[in-house]
Amino acid sequence: MFRQSITQPKDLLEAQLKGTRISAFFNELLTNSGYFLIFNAFSEISLSSWIDYLIEPTHYLIAGAIFLQAWYLAGSNSHRFWGNLIGPFLYTISDLFLDGMEFFHEPNHYVLWLFSLAIATLQGIRFHWIPSAASLIIPLESLSRTFMIVALYMVLSSKSTEPTFSWEHFRKFSQLPTHKFLIESMVFLGLILGLQTARLTSQRQELQKTAQLLRNLAEWGMGSHAVLTAVTNPEELAFQRRDRTIVFMDIRGFTAWCEQTAPDTVASVLNSYYRNVEPGAAQYQPLRITLTADEIMAIYATPQQGIAAAKYMCQAAEIILKKHGLGAGCALHCGDVIEGLFGSKDVRTYTVIGDVVNTAKRLESATPAGAITISDEVYKAMPGKLRVESCEPIMAKGKTEAIKAWRLLVE
Repeated sequence: MFRQSITQPKDLLEAQLKGTRISAFFNELLTNSGYFLIFNAFSEISLSSWIDYLIEPTHYLIAGAIFLQAWYLAGSNSHRFWGNLIGPFLYTISDLFLDGMEFFHEPNHYVLWLFSLAIATLQGIRFHWIPSAASLIIPLESLSRTFMIVALYMVLSSKSTEPTFSWEHFRKFSQLPTHKFLIESMVFLGLILGLQTARLTSQRQELQKTAQLLRNLAEWGMGSHAVLTAVTNPEELAFQRRDRTIVFMDIRGFTAWCEQTAPDTVASVLNSYYRNVEPGAAQYQPLRITLTADEIMAIYATPQQGIAAAKYMCQAAEIILKKHGLGAGCALHCGDVIEGLFGSKDVRTYTVIGDVVNTAKRLESATPAGAITISDEVYKAMPGKLRVESCEPIMAKGKTEAIKAWRLLVE
């Protein structure tokens, strides 16, 4: 039940940093895959009309093929070489089925395959084979796209003057002063746009690296819940009263053990303890995990999450601590807390405060190693779902009455 929602905050943060699949699809369609579709449509419409273009079924075939290609290439794990050939391949197969060998009589189709192969090869080099050559490859990609426009213009001029396309037409086309100007201008424009794109791509990659680093630092200090909230809805970080479940875990006899143990061993054991216990706490979507010396505090939205996490944490802690003659006690309590960002102008952190937090800590301090204590509030929040045994009411500092508690029985 909990694992399905664990990745949600991570996914939302990824969407904020890198965009969604939908935004990546439209970006791919407008900056790469859709070029031939768009300019081929313009060339066809200029020879006839919008009506003639829209009633031709083969135009929908190429549109569908290009959309499928763009959707695939919008994925984070797509292969850019093979992905850029999806559209031409699907369109070719479909059109051959409908028109047969007539497919090869259309010069537009040669333009499609020629430039698709060129872009596929260049993007294969840039993304997979020689990523370090990106600054050189991006301008070449831009040149390929601008030359595709020239090629389609050449095909268009041929269709408007001659029944069939020939290489002689290409020779005559390139010799006309106006066409020389067009070709030279498109080369210049392609290079300028390519160099600008290369610079913007490099800047975007650096910004993403910086954002990722800042995100990691923020999550380490404040937790993914607070970071996600700060990005998507910062008003939610204002002080608010919320119903939360607090889990505390502490190593029993740790201070005395440290006095008799070499510091490097203490550091190694404590780090192993954190590495094994923290994933258990993180597995059930905590709002915050705090590691302080040998104490772990985790904040959850529901008692169900807190119970599941506590069981996992205790099992993981026992594996590490038992071999050193140590053990950890764990306790849970739930109720209203004050939640938000606490601190000064320059140093702030997300946490919760209130009697619920203090009571959870008092319950944990009274819990023997290897056991899990839950408050009566947690027990009542999950009626009939927990195997427990009653324990002596716990007298806690600052409390006028003993705290009713239960010992959780873990199979």
